[in-house]
Amino acid sequence: FTMGKKVTLFEKKFSSILNSNFSLMVNSGSSANLIMLAVLSKNYKKLIKEGDNIIVPAVSWSTTYFPVDLFGFKLNFVDIDKNTLNIDPELIERSIDKKTKAIFAVNLLGNPNNFSKLNQICKKHNLILLEDNCESLYSQYNNKFTGTFGIMASFSFFFSHHINTIEGGMINFRYKRDYILAKSLRAHGWIRDLENKKSIIKKNKIDEFYENFYF
Repeated sequence: FTMGKKVTLFEKKFSSILNSNFSLMVNSGSSANLIMLAVLSKNYKKLIKEGDNIIVPAVSWSTTYFPVDLFGFKLNFVDIDKNTLNIDPELIERSIDKKTKAIFAVNLLGNPNNFSKLNQICKKHNLILLEDNCESLYSQYNNKFTGTFGIMASFSFFFSHHINTIEGGMINFRYKRDYILAKSLRAHGWIRDLENKKSIIKKNKIDEFYENFYF
């Protein structure tokens, strides 16, 4: 069950198949988005702060949007391309201002975004790229799986999706420091399951028993 051996095995197989650096299972795709934005607000303070805006497509599920607002960022809505239902790359640059710090791309209904253009825009304007890939497991763009283009990406295994664990979700990470923080956040800040505790906390002087219950 929760955080057991089979979950760990699933995470490793998921990373291997999708060529992701790190994968972390959570209880839903909604929670995946929530944790991603929590990690963004904590680990990327030099690049994005409260009051800055994140570009999002005008069509998505509500749990794409709520975490953005919850952590103090502004939603910067950009219209979609009616042929793909994804964000229209041609409209993005018109919406970028000095407070725009990220793009949260949603691959809707199995349709990959135009990541060539999104990456060009992100590079030009120094923007962070995130993906909501809850509806597009195994979709590809230029022979690369969606959910591996951004620094973090969410997946959903809800009953109506491509594979399901009744409920459940996954987060892919490019960077280990983001994965480690998210793994702690998944357990309400618990640190005992972290492979590299030294990366985010100082060694506690109390005995090993109490360290197993340290948050």
